Amino acid sequence: MALLPLLVFLVSSVLVVMLAAAADGQGGKRCAPVVCGNLTISYPFGLVSEEATETNDCGSLGFQVLCDRGTPYLGQYSFQILDIFYDNGSLLVADVHKLHDDFNRSAINGCQTPSLNSSTKISNPFSISPVNQNLIFYNCIKPLAEEVRKNRGLVETICRNNTYVGVGGRYDDVSGRYGDYFLEGCKAIVAPALVRSGKANANSYKELISDGLLLTWQQPPPPPGKLTL
Repeated sequence: MALLPLLVFLVSSVLVVMLAAAADGQGGKRCAPVVCGNLTISYPFGLVSEEATETNDCGSLGFQVLCDRGTPYLGQYSFQILDIFYDNGSLLVADVHKLHDDFNRSAINGCQTPSLNSSTKISNPFSISPVNQNLIFYNCIKPLAEEVRKNRGLVETICRNNTYVGVGGRYDDVSGRYGDYFLEGCKAIVAPALVRSGKANANSYKELISDGLLLTWQQPPPPPGKLTL
């Protein structure tokens, strides 16, 4: 076989293997469980360094965890991991941006409500659990009439700049119902939150954000090879 065709064949073979590994959730080593803060990080998750890429360290693709001073983060600091439930493939996370930047009166850009739906930050292999309830944040161009606020069950946020929050239904009921959350002159943002029991209370929106939202994942197949100790 000539040299050039041989090189093309080898490169193509490597690409096929890499793509196949990404498709079935493999690509990382099954490493020994490690502790970050009060959580044990084990398969399919894997602890990586800040300099590591998704394909050269522990854990299946998409399950890499960064440990920063005893705090575990999923991916590149988008979500702080509060708890992991390995038995049913779910984990409790808090949106870091909503925790530290939104509703912060001392922030450079001033106090503000969430600007992005949490769902825009979630991608495979994770999805938002349908058991979450929805918080609906409104950023309005002018104050809402008292009657509108009362009918919608809205409360003013700590920012007070024509921003309000209300409670929607379960997350799995939101599809096709964004029209129910429409208010003229306002931008609506949906933030799912895990409510332990009963219905969410709009007045407790900051606590609900801090308590996190529940994500689920599909268990990937075990990676080839032995446990890396």
